[in-house]
Amino acid sequence: MRTKISYKLNFEKAIEALVWLAQNKPGIDIYHIAKVLYWAEKTHINRYGRPVVGDTYIKMDYGQAPSNILDLLKNKMRRDTLINEQHIDSINKSLRIASEENWSIWAIRLPNMDYFSATDIECLAESLRKYGDMSFDELKETSHNEKTFIESMQDNRLIDYLLFIDDDNPNKEEIMEDMIIGSRHLQL
Repeated sequence: MRTKISYKLNFEKAIEALVWLAQNKPGIDIYHIAKVLYWAEKTHINRYGRPVVGDTYIKMDYGQAPSNILDLLKNKMRRDTLINEQHIDSINKSLRIASEENWSIWAIRLPNMDYFSATDIECLAESLRKYGDMSFDELKETSHNEKTFIESMQDNRLIDYLLFIDDDNPNKEEIMEDMIIGSRHLQL
C-alpha cells in the first residue's frame, strides 16, 4: 500500500498567506480561511504540480481543514506539530484575531510578498474571489462534493494530496508522479 502524500508546511509562508488573506479580505473568518486556502492549494496543484503552503489537510465534519494553520490561529502548540512559540509570536504580531467572532482576522502589517511566486498569488486571489463571499452552507456543500472529502474514508484523518488532482486533468499522471517523488523534498 502506498503512503499518503503530504508536505511539510512552510510556517513562515503560511503566516504570510494569512496576512495576505486578512489584508485582501479584512475580517475573514476561520471557515473561509480554511476553504480559500484549500481551493488555492488544489488549483495550484492542478495547474503547477505543487501546493502553495503545503499544510496537512484533515477531513472534518465541515470539510477540508488545514490543520496546522488553524492551530496557529488558535495559538495552539501541540507536541505532534512543529508549531512553536516563535510561530505563535509571529502570528500575534501579524494579525488581530477575534476568537469571539468566528476566529476572524485582520492584518496588522503588510504581507511579505517575497515568500510567494506569481502563481501562488494567482491561485490565492482566484480562490478568494470565487469562495471568499460564499455563505457557510454554500462552502460546506461545495467542499462536501469534492473528491478529497468523498474519498477520504474517516473524519479527522489526513487527506492524501493525490486526491487534490482533478480526474479530468490532462497532466494527472505526470503531476502524481512528481508529487510521489518530490513531496518529501520540496521546500515551499
